Amino acid sequence: MAELEHLGGKRAESARMRRAEQLRRWRGSLTEQEPAERRGAGRQPLTRRGSPRVRFEDGAVFLAACSSGDTDEVRKLLARGADINTVNVDGLTALHQACIDENLDMVKFLVENRANVNQQDNEGWTPLHAAASCGYLNIAEYFINHGASVGIVNSEGEVPSDLAEEPAMKDLLLEQVKKQGVDLEQSRKEEEQQMLQDARQWLNSGKIEDVRQARSGATALHVAAAKGYSEVLRLLIQAGYELNVQDYDGWTPLHAAAHWGVKEACSILAEALCDMDIRNKLGQTPFDVADEGLVEHLEMLQKKQNVLRSEKETRNKLIESDLNSKIQSGFFKNKEKMLYEEETPKSQEMEEENKESSSSSSEEEEGEDEASESETEKEAVLFWPF
Repeated sequence: MAELEHLGGKRAESARMRRAEQLRRWRGSLTEQEPAERRGAGRQPLTRRGSPRVRFEDGAVFLAACSSGDTDEVRKLLARGADINTVNVDGLTALHQACIDENLDMVKFLVENRANVNQQDNEGWTPLHAAASCGYLNIAEYFINHGASVGIVNSEGEVPSDLAEEPAMKDLLLEQVKKQGVDLEQSRKEEEQQMLQDARQWLNSGKIEDVRQARSGATALHVAAAKGYSEVLRLLIQAGYELNVQDYDGWTPLHAAAHWGVKEACSILAEALCDMDIRNKLGQTPFDVADEGLVEHLEMLQKKQNVLRSEKETRNKLIESDLNSKIQSGFFKNKEKMLYEEETPKSQEMEEENKESSSSSSEEEEGEDEASESETEKEAVLFWPF
């Protein structure tokens, strides 16, 4: 029994360490050092569906009561209007914490009082992700029996079964995948597909929505860069998205791509001539926050970017010089005169043809009408917006 308890403790510690690694995002960022409310004042933030907005003090009291296991105090707080799905700065709910603490009684109490079993924290983890990672089979079974989805993907593209290390846990979750009819590959691609749809819509409409993550101020370009959604990234750039847009900590999309080691995203941004030397609010450039294995690649990209900038500048100067030369020589004026002279006889010829056409027989007129109608149909097909 003691050995089992020790094993459970090791699992919980492993889960906490793994969770800490997940919550390491935006390492050294100012966002993690101050309340979210202080940032983005006056903005219309994008919040996760179901994520409550509560005063930090009220939320902290409720979460502390749940963490202590004091169900009587929790009941009183709920009776006074406390939100059972309130979150801490990392987006963790009381249900997440009760699961990590392996407190099945508190888990049951919270679920019976309508806690959201599928609520995701800032990294996309549901309570079931936490249970799977910790290896708490009884809690995982309880969640599943009370509506937990086995197909929700976290920010790393992982579903709960991906985090399961114990065979029994993995078997349970994969069995539920079949029962719930979940297509795991489709689930993993869902976010990218949604972003592709939005990017295409912005490109076609010529209007980009400035949607930001509530706490960090990250934009669609940050997300695409950090997660390696290359096609989304290219579409957003093509749509005219600001390459050097900064989040509330001053991070650009290149900071994000470099930090999470997304090589292709770094290349796409650099080749689009983003600014590679912008500093965040801690004075760090993308080179300073980059994954160790990516620094050399960034240096190569910067050299390549310098060449591209130089070539572009030279090309623009040549075009401008040629344009000025043609203007001074009267090239455009003569060209316009020549075109006018060419068009005049053509217009006269067309008028004569029209006169001849109007004097044709009625049978010929019918034939011309049919031909004209056929040509109109072709044009309609050719210009239909595919």
